[in-house]
Amino acid sequence: MTNTIPMKRLLTTAALAAALMLPLSASAETNSDSEAALDAAMEAVSAESFAGALLAGQTAAFDNDLDRAVAYFRRALQYRPEDAGTNNQLFIALIFNGDLKGAEAQAAKTTDEPQLVPLRELSLALAALSEERYDDAITMLDDFGGSALDELVSALLKAWALTGKGEPDAALAGLEALSGPPWYDLFVNYNAGAIAALSGETAKARTHLNAALADREGGVTAPDTMLATVIGLAAIEQQAGNTRKALDTVSVAETYGLNAAVLEPIRERIEAGAPVMGLPETAKAGASGVLFEIAAALNQGTADDIVSLYLALAEALNPGSPDVLYLSGVVEAANDRPERALSYFSRIPEDATQYRLAELQQGIALAELDRKDEAVEMLYAMVEDAPDDRRGYLALSGVLSSEKRFAEMAEVLDRAASRIGPVAAPEDWSIFYRRGIAYERLKEWDKAEPNFLRALELYPDQPQVLNYLGYSWIDQGMNLEEGLDLINQAVDQRPDDGYIVDSLGWAYYRLGRYEDALRELERAVALDTGDPTINDHLGDAYWQVGRKLEAIYQWNKALAAEPDEDLIPEIKAKIAHGLPAERQDDDSPLAQSPEGDGGTVQ
Repeated sequence: MTNTIPMKRLLTTAALAAALMLPLSASAETNSDSEAALDAAMEAVSAESFAGALLAGQTAAFDNDLDRAVAYFRRALQYRPEDAGTNNQLFIALIFNGDLKGAEAQAAKTTDEPQLVPLRELSLALAALSEERYDDAITMLDDFGGSALDELVSALLKAWALTGKGEPDAALAGLEALSGPPWYDLFVNYNAGAIAALSGETAKARTHLNAALADREGGVTAPDTMLATVIGLAAIEQQAGNTRKALDTVSVAETYGLNAAVLEPIRERIEAGAPVMGLPETAKAGASGVLFEIAAALNQGTADDIVSLYLALAEALNPGSPDVLYLSGVVEAANDRPERALSYFSRIPEDATQYRLAELQQGIALAELDRKDEAVEMLYAMVEDAPDDRRGYLALSGVLSSEKRFAEMAEVLDRAASRIGPVAAPEDWSIFYRRGIAYERLKEWDKAEPNFLRALELYPDQPQVLNYLGYSWIDQGMNLEEGLDLINQAVDQRPDDGYIVDSLGWAYYRLGRYEDALRELERAVALDTGDPTINDHLGDAYWQVGRKLEAIYQWNKALAAEPDEDLIPEIKAKIAHGLPAERQDDDSPLAQSPEGDGGTVQ
């Protein structure tokens, strides 16, 4: 994506094959835990050779345990202090762990590989900035650059260093003179506005922030920076006594489709006369914000090295930043690390605009950690506290669904539907979709079907709803052609979704079209190789077309993949005896299908 930190290539050139995927920062979970750090150091002592300590460090890095990785790399260097690859690895682990001071001390021992130099320059500049050595930071940032993204980061950080040095006019002049691609504009205008506001130049702050607010296209690319712009401009207007203008700023943002869960508490605070804290109050906080803004714009919810790095560095400059903590938690949750996600979400203070979202995410993380009772208790309390916020109902219903508490799930979603009333918004489709699922699982189709139809009214062509309703019709022997057409529409939209393709194959199976079923189920297995339900279905289709050895093989795969307990006896019986000549299946794969946007917290 950028020349800044191509980590995997860097590690390859360092010849550390076991650490080819240096993981996300674990700083929020481990840096504050002195006992864990001591434990890591004690374990490192047990590595009694260079190779053993190095391998242990690489393994710890791969497992995202950066404290232990640092301890083991240091132990390895006791055996071979000049080893270039290990010195590089120690530096990388330190910087990804947000340890600017440690990385600064280690930097002199690293090599001058082209891919490593920008990382070293950036870390040294940030270490200087964190200690308010602004002249040193500016000098080092002059050497940092190369790609368009690096040039932008360098210019923004340099502006904040100049501001910290007491030269805001020079900082603003540098930003106003910066040229680059159009996507620079939002970042430049927001940071220029924040610097002007911190320096008491309210008129200049308004000019830059209004220019940022008008950059609708930039807001699509970097919605978190646009949110920061809105909050900052609203704060300026509120402080000036312009309550109407502050509210109008929020109204403009609402037309952009920005995160309502953040905008709503801002509007509530303005209306209540409570102060809105919107802009950085120090140069370090401003520099931290730069790194957060870039990380948020680049984040795609995957384990992206530069996102991880910038978040770790942002937290190092401004520990406890709600923005950084929330995004770090979201990234960890998206990468199936609920314990680390919980450690971030739980640190967000109650007065932060992200607090309610963080509570919802904590509930989901608790459920992922199999702490279901805690999750349900927390989410019920949130629904009671904010009965008009559909996100609480969705999060709670998702946990109840995972526990197969469908009656309770239906009751919760009945409450949500009653709060919505007769006039629903398009985004309310997910409430009715999940409510339909609850009643379908309770075998109350007369209540389930109207909810699926209502969801489609609100969101026509929604593939998950099309899939669920279409299969349900076929499963009950009703509206067969219409049902098959709905599933085909879903497949057209999601041709690479193994669950939806499985539904199409299983629909063909239920219709007795075994060759068609076999074609689609083989495709579904190729798309999702580890799902026991799909393997089970493919085994049934193989049996029906006379390919019995392949059927038994697929049933064994399904059994090995740990299916739901109630399916295990049935699968074992098929392995032992095959299918009867006339077999009527009454199981539904639909509850296995992910409920998609209806179950997410934005």
